[in-house]
Amino acid sequence: MSLTQLKNEAADLPSKEQRELIAYLIALQTARDEEFKTKLAGKIDDSDPAHWVTLDDAQKRYAG
Repeated sequence: MSLTQLKNEAADLPSKEQRELIAYLIALQTARDEEFKTKLAGKIDDSDPAHWVTLDDAQKRYAG
């Protein structure tokens, strides 16, 4: 199956399944990217509240 065929199939999926596919692809890419995993772990372990984002701010930022 070609990439174009995969894209067409993905475009025809219901929204919920598209989100699942996106999450799967991101998880797959993340698992292969050591630099990203290290950077993400550093952010998760950051205990400085000045670097945190509130839930309200995150929702405003990513509500599209």
